[in-house]
Amino acid sequence: MTEISTPPNHQRSAAPYTKAALVFSALVLFGSWVMALSILQWQWKETLDAEMRQNTNTAVAFKEHTLRILDTVDQAALLIQQKMDEKSLTGDALVRIARETGMAPQILTQLSFVDANGIFRGSNLDPDGSRSKNVDLSEREHVRVHLRPDTTSARPMHNGLFISQPLVGKVSGVRTIQLTRKLVGKDGSTLGVAVASLDQQHFTEVYRDVNFGAQGGVVLARLDGQILARVIGGASTDSNPTLPNDITAATRKQRIGALMSTGSDGVQRIIGFSRVGDYDLSMQTGTAVEQSFASWRNLRTTVLLLTLALSLSLVTFVAAFLVSIRRLTRSEAEAQRANQAKSEFLTSMSHELRTPLTSIRGFAELMELRSKEPVVREQSALIRQGAEHLNVLLTDILDLAKIEAGVMTGTLEPVAVHALLDEVTNLFRVSASAKGLSLTVVEGPGIPATLNTDRLKLKQILHNLLSNAIKFTPAGSITLAVEPTADAQHVSFHISDTGPGIAPYSQELIFEKFRQGNARVSYEHGGTGLGLALARELAGLLGGTLTLQSRVGDGSTFTLTLPLA
Repeated sequence: MTEISTPPNHQRSAAPYTKAALVFSALVLFGSWVMALSILQWQWKETLDAEMRQNTNTAVAFKEHTLRILDTVDQAALLIQQKMDEKSLTGDALVRIARETGMAPQILTQLSFVDANGIFRGSNLDPDGSRSKNVDLSEREHVRVHLRPDTTSARPMHNGLFISQPLVGKVSGVRTIQLTRKLVGKDGSTLGVAVASLDQQHFTEVYRDVNFGAQGGVVLARLDGQILARVIGGASTDSNPTLPNDITAATRKQRIGALMSTGSDGVQRIIGFSRVGDYDLSMQTGTAVEQSFASWRNLRTTVLLLTLALSLSLVTFVAAFLVSIRRLTRSEAEAQRANQAKSEFLTSMSHELRTPLTSIRGFAELMELRSKEPVVREQSALIRQGAEHLNVLLTDILDLAKIEAGVMTGTLEPVAVHALLDEVTNLFRVSASAKGLSLTVVEGPGIPATLNTDRLKLKQILHNLLSNAIKFTPAGSITLAVEPTADAQHVSFHISDTGPGIAPYSQELIFEKFRQGNARVSYEHGGTGLGLALARELAGLLGGTLTLQSRVGDGSTFTLTLPLA
């Protein structure tokens, strides 16, 4: 035999709720901030990529403009070589070639010829060189690189074409960019240098037409990093005439691309660049990071504020929830203490009442047996029945008190199912017949011969259920059916009646202590409302369940399901 007992009905701890609330809030907070930061990071990258694409496309557009100018001017220099070959290079020829480019004098400030000694011989502005008094240009880098290359580190670039740093022309007096080609005779001898002077201001004026913000701008530079034209914030600037090293390295490595770079002014910019054809030049456009990410910063502020507001709201809610849980726990503890005091009081009172009640019952039974007066015997019988009813009530109260206190025990032992059914039903056949009710036992196929359970408590449950069925059924039948469950691990006892049925809203209510379906039931049938509450508690003690199926007007079926072992 095995002894079983019910655990004490202590108060529920607040710890699981507190832990669950904290874990939930931590997960929500973590998820919210991860999502917010992920959105901001993704938007930051999208903003950067978009700005790089835009700046690169703008650089390509400026590159096309620059490339058309360079190709046209270089063609003019090649025509000078052709005239030299034809021995027809004159001042008028220089004027005509410059005019045919369509760029003089706004872009092509001057188209010149310098002889092999570096002496200015003529240009479209001074055809015979007399106005400039044949100035000596031999020390100019763009001339020296062709006539005396050993005296300078500069070298010709694209197909013999040299592009100089900006300088003020000795003849034109204008700040220009010099494009020079060496002129050679058919015998390979050096005949001089063709010089095309491009007005730097033309490029800066074109660059000013596009707004890149107060710290953004456009740069035309050589691949060695020397800046030829630059506009920052709408103004031309010649300070620090070299590019940062990272931009120079990038333009040498790639024909087109973008990067983030910090200029000599300390401003970080997003740079898009493009090489200018096959010339050793690159076109760059840039916008300040601070300006480019202004909208992103606004988004960042909004997202962070919303996430912070969500976090504070969640923390406030969780804090309020935890406070309410603590209050509820304290209330449950107080209710539990009150319930414990009630159980102790009922137990004490039950014990105190049982002794005089036993005496009353004994004397009433003695008077019923010995008295010769019919009236006395009848009244004695009523006293005995009342005492027996009170005794049953006290027994139920004691059992419930034991269950609540966790001291109710049970003994598992093999119980013969068939014998138990006979014993239980035989006890109620008389009372059922007295009301004109039929009491039927149905033993389904496959039920075991024995059931490992507590015999007394199983009988107590079935007694309660059959007693209620007989009490509340005015006519018809009552059936006690036994069958194994589908999983063959349990056995079910079905107590069915043809009574009035129970309304859905009352089907759980009737299992509460001291509760019945409604006031009318209590008035017509009496009772304390303890029987079903005790039956369900005992079913749980035996490892089973007690459930109800009922429809108003169609009777009720109580099902007790117990494990086989």
